[in-house]
Parts: sequence; structure tokens; C-alpha cells
Amino acid sequence: MSHNAKVHYLSRTTFDPNDSTVQAQAIVDAEMNKRMDLVHQLAVRLSALEATIAAVNAARHAAIAAGWTEEQLLDLGLGAVENSKQSGGRRVARSEGEATAGATPAEELAG
Repeated sequence: MSHNAKVHYLSRTTFDPNDSTVQAQAIVDAEMNKRMDLVHQLAVRLSALEATIAAVNAARHAAIAAGWTEEQLLDLGLGAVENSKQSGGRRVARSEGEATAGATPAEELAG
């Protein structure tokens, strides 16, 4: 190292370790806030998706109750929608009295 080289920690400005801690915490907080916001956005969208799927399933059940067959609906391009709760890995806890035994979510909504 030459005599002209300057080393940061020997500079004339006063170095306050607390400033570094505050700056580091601000960086960590900003990253955590960003991550939490992204998770929140995902949860909001999944909730809306599940509500839409439930509405579609209820409408399908109503169409079938009105006399349409599954085959006719498929011929019209109105195929069944997969239940997102299975793919989401989440379960809704229900007491035995809340749901009819063997009823699908669409039947429960339409029923």
C-alpha cells in the first residue's frame, strides 16, 4: 500500500456505528415490506379466484338443475372448473353440521 492510499476507516469524518445499523435496518425493512406486499397481493388474488370458482360452480349446478347435462355444457365449451382449494393446499375447517355429507361446494352454495 502506498503512502498516498486512503483507508476509509482512517478518514477524518466521524464514523458512527449506529448510523450503519439504522441504514442496514432500513434496507432490511424495505425488503421485508416488499415481500409482505407481494404475499398480500397473492392472497387477495387467490381469494378472488376462489370466490369466482365458487360462483361458476354454483351456476353450473343451477344449469344442471334446470335440465342441462354435463355433456351439453361441455359441447357449449363450458367445461368444469377445477377446485382451487385442492391446488392451494389450504383446507377450510367445518363442523359436521355446516356441510351436507357428500355435498360438493357448488351444491352447498346452490342449495
